[in-house]
Amino acid sequence: MSEETSEPLVIPETLDELFGFSAACACGRVHSVELKGASIRSGAVEDVLDWAREIGHGLRVCVVVDSRTDRICGRQVRDLLARDGYRVEQCVLPDGAGGRPHADDGAVTLAEEALAACDLAVAVGSGTINDVTKLSSYRRKIPYLAVATAPSMNGYTSAIAAVMSKGVKRTVECHQPLAVIADLDILCRAPGDLVAAGLGDLESKPTASADFRLAGFVRGDYYCPAPEKVVLNAEARVAEAAAAIGKLEPEAIALLTEALLLSGISMKLAGTSSPASGGEHLISHFWDMTAPDEDRVEGWHGAQVGVATIVTASLYESLRELDPAGLEVERLVAAQTPKETLLERVGERHGRRAGEVAREFSKKLLDADELRDELGRIIGGWDELWAELQKTLRPSSEVRAILSAAGAPVSMKELGLTPGHLQRAYPAAREIRGRFTVLDLAAELGVLDSLSAEVLDRSACLA
Repeated sequence: MSEETSEPLVIPETLDELFGFSAACACGRVHSVELKGASIRSGAVEDVLDWAREIGHGLRVCVVVDSRTDRICGRQVRDLLARDGYRVEQCVLPDGAGGRPHADDGAVTLAEEALAACDLAVAVGSGTINDVTKLSSYRRKIPYLAVATAPSMNGYTSAIAAVMSKGVKRTVECHQPLAVIADLDILCRAPGDLVAAGLGDLESKPTASADFRLAGFVRGDYYCPAPEKVVLNAEARVAEAAAAIGKLEPEAIALLTEALLLSGISMKLAGTSSPASGGEHLISHFWDMTAPDEDRVEGWHGAQVGVATIVTASLYESLRELDPAGLEVERLVAAQTPKETLLERVGERHGRRAGEVAREFSKKLLDADELRDELGRIIGGWDELWAELQKTLRPSSEVRAILSAAGAPVSMKELGLTPGHLQRAYPAAREIRGRFTVLDLAAELGVLDSLSAEVLDRSACLA
């Protein structure tokens, strides 16, 4: 479907209507979806054949797995394809820290080499396997299929891959899969902590969407309201089913899986990860980046994001309570920490990654005149800004209750981290990405540090 309009675009909100969707929008972009289909049902793994046939017969196919996902259904996928006449190879991503593979430069290079002579890639796994296969197949210019093994994250249908490169967690542009195969028999047997991680990832969408709006209002960054409805309405449906998700009830797992796929699609529609990734993701990325330095293993992405969402939702609440009459532009400009000092702190906080982080952080640092203009817009448009933000935000207490209902982590202890990890991430996370989020708003208003104790106490995540 393709059409041109000057009216605000209404984007479909169901998977079936979104497959192959494309339409020009008044925002100046064409919102499009490469994904052609998804199978969310019992026994869906057999649908891999139908999608492979969409590309061609007798092709050389590489199935990308790790040692666990190979046992779960990787062998089954290979057997199905081989019996149908495909020349099947496999790429097994090796285990790293914590006894599992990680999406980093080495894993991507390994997969790229395995795909060198192939016509199709099939990712069998969840976050890491999907990101590595997505990026390597994109670089090899071949299509790929995603066979999901857990409803643990929203990246199955996104057009970005989250990869640790040169010590910094980055999102790299790539392509969507041709289709996602999500077999409920497999998903309902996934470990409970991975299912809870999927819910945690999804519960970040109200704050991430608020950050998307915030950056548009404050910085004039690209913003379009059309894509965010896809993910926000899906998140609302899942929030009501949190307890059933925690019990691994098939209907609830199907609902969660569909919502995660819609979340990934919303990023593709927007052409940016902003509708689904804000300040809460930066906090999680900071924990991932510092894990090797502390001889610990990266936690589950969605679990970390869920806890960080409680924190950023709490920060939004504390900022909303500020009296704009007490926010004086000239005083704030005069009190702003010099750029040189900020970059020195980057060196202290980020060590060997400081150069990479500083390059990213510098993208959003303003000089005095630019800051003066920006603060004028923020303070002068205070009520208008908050009227827009409140349309997407969910109270931190509700986020906590939803996560708790499903047995998902809501504290640092439940993540296997310490209060110090959150206290360090809170001021430092905004430095790792050039994107403007609520953490930057607090910094420009001069309250990121002064509100720290109040925000972390309100979140109740330090326990």
